[in-house]
Amino acid sequence: MTKKIKLTKTHREVIEDYGVKRIAESIDRTQENKQLAILINGANHAIRAKYPESDMVVLRKYELGQTDRCLKIQFPSGRVDGFSFKSDAAIVDMPYQAGCHYSSQDVFPVTAAVEKAFDEYAKLHADNDKEQQTKFNEFHAFLTACRFVEDVLEVIPLPDDIRKRLGHRSTSLVAVTPDTVKSLKATFRKAA
Repeated sequence: MTKKIKLTKTHREVIEDYGVKRIAESIDRTQENKQLAILINGANHAIRAKYPESDMVVLRKYELGQTDRCLKIQFPSGRVDGFSFKSDAAIVDMPYQAGCHYSSQDVFPVTAAVEKAFDEYAKLHADNDKEQQTKFNEFHAFLTACRFVEDVLEVIPLPDDIRKRLGHRSTSLVAVTPDTVKSLKATFRKAA
């Protein structure tokens, strides 16, 4: 019988890094990203309505333009809300000191379609984050319960390079609930 490999802190960190990345990849954010694209497009139209491209050409010449990813948006319902786009979002530029910076009072009116996308995006984003957090919690609870590398490998098919780093030689199953095992196997199957 082959001796089991004790799951050390370093082993756990390697497995955790792999698991967190794979869990994040397993969340289907397709619909969320579609709503975000509508929101970005609407924000760009609102910015260009307030700051036309012809004006921005002159401002860019004197380096007085900026891309502000934090916007105050006014919806047709009368509600005003803020939104911070990620750094890779394709937001058009505007005059320096406009947008959210420097206590600007700029508010960008958008269409009803953008308001609908804003609300749908917020719901989908929250749901996806909740699902991701649930999977993270299951994964961390499972990893905490494991005592040996082989316990992890019974549930999570780690890539060969990680298995070698962990010194894997055999397999066994740790006592966890069947639902957790099923959920983790499904998550990592989707990620692979």
